Amino acid sequence: MSDNKKISAAPSWLGLSEDRECYLFIPERAEVVRRIFELAIGGMGSYAIANYLDEKKVPTFTQSETWDHTTIDYMLRNRATYGEYQPKSFAGGHKKGIPNGPPVPNHYPAVIDRNTYETAQIARKQNLANRGRKGNELANIFAGLTTCAYCGNEVVLHRVTNIQVLACEQDLIGVGCSRTAWTYRDFEITLLAFFAHPALAERLQGGQKDKLTKLIDKIVDLSTNQERSYAVRVDIAVLLKEIVTKLIVHLAGDVST
Repeated sequence: MSDNKKISAAPSWLGLSEDRECYLFIPERAEVVRRIFELAIGGMGSYAIANYLDEKKVPTFTQSETWDHTTIDYMLRNRATYGEYQPKSFAGGHKKGIPNGPPVPNHYPAVIDRNTYETAQIARKQNLANRGRKGNELANIFAGLTTCAYCGNEVVLHRVTNIQVLACEQDLIGVGCSRTAWTYRDFEITLLAFFAHPALAERLQGGQKDKLTKLIDKIVDLSTNQERSYAVRVDIAVLLKEIVTKLIVHLAGDVST
């Protein structure tokens, strides 16, 4: 720090020098923060991300043994991740403080760039709008990718008695399309087998081929894991969104059967 003032605290992914005059970058924590933003941009909610980190046995930044969704949510909203500092006043008993003056750019060592932060905010809003509930399970690894071939609206996961199916959202709310059902389990098995087929990899080059190779490795992991690992399913969902922009689904059948 140019004014040599003592620093009293730092974001949880940063440390302080012994003289408390400058911030220290903690690489392993920075990598966790980047992964959290990557997962959020991939469509994962804070509950799902916390579950993922716990299953991967990623150490928390506190004394807690498990990740809490509120910690994830706060981190995703914290502009300090791209270096911005907001001075605050704690006068009048405000425990969290209130803004006091304009934000200060490039105050902290940035762990992500501004564009990544803004992209994550858009993804979070879309995720909350689409889910409307806690994301403790990752039942549909294709969420946000599937589109109805007949009307162009989103194809979503729907439960009929004890069976999960993919159905056109327009049909579910009774305002349009009638081509409605594909058993989710069959859809997942079919699509993952397609992505894992060697012929597809032969048609790709460079970064896309590398991503597909990683996806295939995860699909193999999933097929050999009898417990259908939650963390592996999250990895597959994120990789799919890096490779695929849209899956157009042709549906047929009565959603009630």
